[in-house]
Amino acid sequence: MLIFLASTSILVLFGLAVMTNASIPMSQSKHGESFYYLKHQIIYGAGLGLLAFFLCSRFNHNRLKKLALPFLLLTVILLILVFVPQIGYRSGGANRWINVFNFSFQPSEFAKLAIIIYLASWLESKKDKIKNTALLVPFLFWLGLIGGLVLMEPDMGTFLIICAVALGMYFAAGAKIKTLAALFLVGVVALGALIAVEPYRRQRFTSFLNPNADTSGQGYQLNQALITVGSGGVFGLGLGKGIQKYNYLPETIGDSVFAIISEELGFVGASFVLLLYLVWILSGLKLAATAKHVYGGYLILGTVIWIGLQAFINTLGILGLIPFTGIPLPFISYGGSALLIELAAVGIVANVARSK
Repeated sequence: MLIFLASTSILVLFGLAVMTNASIPMSQSKHGESFYYLKHQIIYGAGLGLLAFFLCSRFNHNRLKKLALPFLLLTVILLILVFVPQIGYRSGGANRWINVFNFSFQPSEFAKLAIIIYLASWLESKKDKIKNTALLVPFLFWLGLIGGLVLMEPDMGTFLIICAVALGMYFAAGAKIKTLAALFLVGVVALGALIAVEPYRRQRFTSFLNPNADTSGQGYQLNQALITVGSGGVFGLGLGKGIQKYNYLPETIGDSVFAIISEELGFVGASFVLLLYLVWILSGLKLAATAKHVYGGYLILGTVIWIGLQAFINTLGILGLIPFTGIPLPFISYGGSALLIELAAVGIVANVARSK
């Protein structure tokens, strides 16, 4: 567990260090001060996240079984509230946030953890019947309900993460390969349809296939990200010395933060970050394999799939190896609610590991 927690701590501290300089131009432009985003990330992300980590690491994870369904129902309510005027608010063409008393929160981040807690409890209770295809009905109902609400925001990236986590946990529980293969094929067809019906998704996909077709439009962020990564070379320009954060690269502290890391710290720095994630994933999988109870193992596995997959989807998207999804980099990208929920999940993992 020490390696798991140490790698988490390094990633969070590294993220704050990157945020210190990467956010200054945007912070000065939008808020008239240099460290608005850094302070927000420290208070609402790292600060509240550490509190959540402490509480979750001390809370007996077995008690979460009784809260699994209430958490999932709460998630549904929160995901609906993002569409309610005066409560949810729209930004960047999407309804993804709830704003209450000047405190904003992204329910889709909570949805990732809630569905892991629910599926861990549900899969454990059905472990002797998991190969029964009739279980697909409740599984697909909750996945469709949560995923559908997230997709309506719209947030395709989070939708794909939730589906991948659910299928990964279902596979680990012992579901039939034929069943999973059928679900995968249906999912691929559905994904193709979702891309086809939305113009912005079609444009994003075509810009991936041909990044040079529209370098000032849909392909702009991808092209700028590739330029940013390439300009870093082997050792980078130096921490704080990058130039792409000065209104050249969109979302420098969000989706594109890995490109800023590559520019300022080079191939060496970017490789170090990826190595940290790999260490985190492997240590997490070891904790899942040695968990005292099946339920605890599922909790850890779901968390590892979620954060590990999200990290590599983000980096592969920035490198142009897969279509850009807009998924943030865990523990590092700006986002208070994301970091809060991620550290809460790490706290649950720590509680499971301690119970051995």
